[in-house]
Amino acid sequence: MDVEAAESTPSSSSFDLAEQLLRLQEDDLDLEYDVASFDSDAQQSHITRVVDAVALSVTSVQDTNIYQYILCSIKCIGSMRSDLSHRLLDTLLSGMNVILDEIADMEPTAVASYTEPLERYAFLLKWMTEMMEKHRDQYGSTDKGQKRAAPSTRKGDVSWTWTSSLPSVLTLMSKTLRIASERMWSSKAMRDTFVSRCILQPVMLCLENEAYLKVQVIKQGMFKVLCLAVKLHGQAFNVQTSILQALQYYEHLAEPMAELLGVMRTDFDIERLGEDVLRDLAAKSFTSLDTKSPRSFGRFLVRMTELNPRTVLKQMSLLERQQESESYPIRNAMIEVHGLLIKYLSMSEDDVDIAPNEDDEDDDRSAPQKQMDMLFERLFERFLDLTTFVRTKVIQVCSKLCDIPAKLPAQRLRMTSLAIRSLEDKGSHVRRNAISLLIKLLLTHPYGVLHGGELDASVWTERRDVVRAELAKAEERLEFPVTDVEQEAPPDKTKPRRSDLDLDALAASQQSMTQAEQDHLVKLRLTVTYYDDALHFVHMVEQGVPILIQLLASTNKAEVLESMEFFRVAHEYKVRGAADGVRAMVHLIWAKDNALIMEDGSQIKGVRSRLMEVYRSLYFSAYPGLSRAEQVARVCRNMIERTFGATLAELTSLEQLFCLMHAEGLVERAVVDKLWEVYASTRPISRAQRRGSIMVLSMLAKAERELVADKMDVLLRIGLGTLGARDLLLCKHTCIALQHVSGSAKKVKGALSDENVRYPMHHTMFSRLSAVIEMTTDVIGRHPEWFSVAESAIDAMYLLGEQPDAMCTDIVRRMSYAAFTPTGHAADDAYRMAQLVFVVGHMGLKQMVYLELVEREFKRRKSVRDASNDSSSKRTSELDQVAEQAEDDIGDTMAWVRERELLYGPQSLLACYGTLVPFICSNTRQYPDTYLQRAAALTLCKFMCISSEYCEANLGLLLHILRTSKDAVVRANSVIGLGDVAVCFGTLVDENSERLFAGLGDADLGVKKNTLMVLTHLILNGMIKVKGQLGELAKCLEDDEMRVSDLAKLFFSELAMKENAVYNHLPDIISHLSTGEHAVDETTFMNTMRFIFTFIDKERQAENVIEKLCQRFRLTTEERSWRDIAYCLSLLPYRSERSIKKLVDALPFYQDKLS
Repeated sequence: MDVEAAESTPSSSSFDLAEQLLRLQEDDLDLEYDVASFDSDAQQSHITRVVDAVALSVTSVQDTNIYQYILCSIKCIGSMRSDLSHRLLDTLLSGMNVILDEIADMEPTAVASYTEPLERYAFLLKWMTEMMEKHRDQYGSTDKGQKRAAPSTRKGDVSWTWTSSLPSVLTLMSKTLRIASERMWSSKAMRDTFVSRCILQPVMLCLENEAYLKVQVIKQGMFKVLCLAVKLHGQAFNVQTSILQALQYYEHLAEPMAELLGVMRTDFDIERLGEDVLRDLAAKSFTSLDTKSPRSFGRFLVRMTELNPRTVLKQMSLLERQQESESYPIRNAMIEVHGLLIKYLSMSEDDVDIAPNEDDEDDDRSAPQKQMDMLFERLFERFLDLTTFVRTKVIQVCSKLCDIPAKLPAQRLRMTSLAIRSLEDKGSHVRRNAISLLIKLLLTHPYGVLHGGELDASVWTERRDVVRAELAKAEERLEFPVTDVEQEAPPDKTKPRRSDLDLDALAASQQSMTQAEQDHLVKLRLTVTYYDDALHFVHMVEQGVPILIQLLASTNKAEVLESMEFFRVAHEYKVRGAADGVRAMVHLIWAKDNALIMEDGSQIKGVRSRLMEVYRSLYFSAYPGLSRAEQVARVCRNMIERTFGATLAELTSLEQLFCLMHAEGLVERAVVDKLWEVYASTRPISRAQRRGSIMVLSMLAKAERELVADKMDVLLRIGLGTLGARDLLLCKHTCIALQHVSGSAKKVKGALSDENVRYPMHHTMFSRLSAVIEMTTDVIGRHPEWFSVAESAIDAMYLLGEQPDAMCTDIVRRMSYAAFTPTGHAADDAYRMAQLVFVVGHMGLKQMVYLELVEREFKRRKSVRDASNDSSSKRTSELDQVAEQAEDDIGDTMAWVRERELLYGPQSLLACYGTLVPFICSNTRQYPDTYLQRAAALTLCKFMCISSEYCEANLGLLLHILRTSKDAVVRANSVIGLGDVAVCFGTLVDENSERLFAGLGDADLGVKKNTLMVLTHLILNGMIKVKGQLGELAKCLEDDEMRVSDLAKLFFSELAMKENAVYNHLPDIISHLSTGEHAVDETTFMNTMRFIFTFIDKERQAENVIEKLCQRFRLTTEERSWRDIAYCLSLLPYRSERSIKKLVDALPFYQDKLS
């Protein structure tokens, strides 16, 4: 193929590129052939003619017929085989490539003759590219139509795809842009038309296909074409417009457009285009209704800052207006931009140009430092953004900034303060990320250079005081000279201000110091500052600990998990208060342990699994450098220390935690042996250690009974021996450990078998337990701990003994003899009587439970006997027999024994005390002893749970005790007892429920809390009916004691789960709190209603409440009531037009109140 052949080609009609482009746009091209109607052979012949013509002469494209052939083929590209399309594309590429080579070798004067062929090829290639993009689904993979063609017709590459040829197209376009365009076109308009329409337009079209951006060679090819168009042909404005349009309409082009501008800056030295795009972006206005474009522009900004931070930094003065954009995605992006620029400035050594400020003459900060401070200030402003997502984003950005090498102590302190404040944010995402930020601040704090990373405030204070004292001595040796201006200063002023120093004298004094002394003085001052900053940071973290303890009870699982991680990290860094958080964390063992899927698709573990991991990390993981024995001792000590000062609730949760950990094999056998060694130690050790060891062993035995069953002799020798007699709490926990000997098999509803292990009554264990119960006052004195010891001993006896009632009868007889035998000391006589009354009451209650076991055993035996008589019966008939047995004589007999025999039977030992206990309770003057009255009231409650007849006879007495007793312990126990009675005989208590509600107004916290818990249980389980008393429960929402208010909030939250429960009682609650003798002040009323109205979330409910409240205006005459009703109306959600209409229609009811 040569130039001579090209010149011999017949001349064609003139070609106007602009006209052709316009016709193509309007779909008005002159096409002579309908190639789509050709058969396969005709199409192949058609393409062959084009290929041969171009092969003969590249300028044959100027021939009208050949040009028409190509146009018609491109028009019908969708109906052609892939091999024909491939041949046509290759022909265009090869022809255009030859033209470009010829142009490159020609003399400048001869180049103009090749303008028209080049324009024709470029136009055809542009249209070919657009048509291939239009039919890319057909040419994106191997042509399926080839499978239907005969083998003889298959020519070309049947596996060809458009994607495989696109790099060649882009390479040719880049080559086209490298020609000297000024030689070929006489006007800039013609050149711009060629470049923008024939080169840039198809490339931008390809950019719309997200799949191409994943192919690196195609992506780089498109970027190169755009860069060359800007660099060599002045297409900056066109490319800038295209970039902005791409960001507006195609989200997937956000990051690629930023990468394009990055390539322009680094590879082609084109920086201004990026600045122009940023200026245009800064001038845009985004509304809150925009959803698509703000996200796209935001992602572009972030990626642009990652790649070209310096360019973005230059335009920050303009971009700052987007910080206040209505669209939160743009504000989010600006926050990320600030973070990236801070990172860039902290790691960059380049000079930063900022405008000079006359006020900064005395500011010795560097330009990057000033810029960073400004960026931080604007970043921190976003902590107060109205949108939760933005507040979350700024916290996330701050977390990332904690990882930069520059520690920035001042900014980190500000971050800590803002993170602590964000812990109380209303958005759970904000709170969770604030906790993560605090964790990151702890992990990356800059105060570990001198003494390691621990943050114990007391240790840091001691270090600071030592250095301060040393600094004071050094400054005294310097003898700061002071002017006479402050001669009248107070005598206690020991250190002059900087402004009071005689600087000339000071300079002379410093000159007299050696260099070593000056360096030492500077070091001391810096060290004091270092310690002050560290303590400031530690104290701020400590302020957040109480809030984080509350967040452990959050309903948001991710928030709880972050709080747990904080306390794990804080405990390792020895932050004061972290141990309280770890202790409070143990209650999470009762949480449902399901995994959680986050918004980013990641999966996090359940709360219970994470809790076990935290405890394992803190207390069970091996410390480096410790021997095997030391490691076992450390784990043992950690487990024991968890019991120190623990409440009953904490011990219960700790038992469940250790039980699960032992079941999963996390507690080694060597640790168990060490615990037994501590418990049975003959060396003098603290009582708390010995108690802790048996408490932990008891917890572990819940998962494996053999732990205590195999060491029963040790339990009897230590806990129920001499040591137990001297330490009643040790004895109590030993009795609890003995209870686990019976096993911890879960009871199955309806099961008749008793899975517990029982021992004959002649076992040594029972004689020891009996001795514990019958301890005399000569041995133990008047110890309140005895009552809990006796209760545990009786529990163990009934749980482990085969016939515990027989032994208990003997115990009661012996104790009765001792109690009714005068000792000569009234106090001892009363205490022995209290012991007897307590034992009788608890034995009566356990006897009732034991009767239920006897009843089950009778039924089991009868079921086995009946099954053996009819061995051929099916399984279903056996189940029917078991169901029928519930109605036989066994159940009736046992019910009669409980009701009439235990407390009223002539042969019953308890019957003797059934009348004695009420007599003691009703004669407080005759029996004033505190222990006796407490034991009698408690026993009265237990007896009332046994028999309904006894309960009905003494209910009035119990209510009288609850109302008149001056002992808070008696009142608290009576409330709990009344709740138990309500469970057993609900109808009796339901008639007197108002007496139970009176406990909510008790002055004692324990009574109030117990009353609230009992009422919560009874109301939520439907055991008593509420008759307008919920107002008293609502008062507890604003109680000064947090535990009471939290319980009240829990009650209403649970009540709201019942259909319309809160809605139905809302009028009574408003009336109770607003008017009458039970009314509360307005502030309390408003706070209470604000919480309760959160449960009125249904439109229908809100409409009815609006109507009822408006009608109340007619019946009230007090201004206070008007204000209360109006406030309640303001709390309702007006989501529908009907709600607004009801409020407007009711205007006559409250119109006069508005004036």
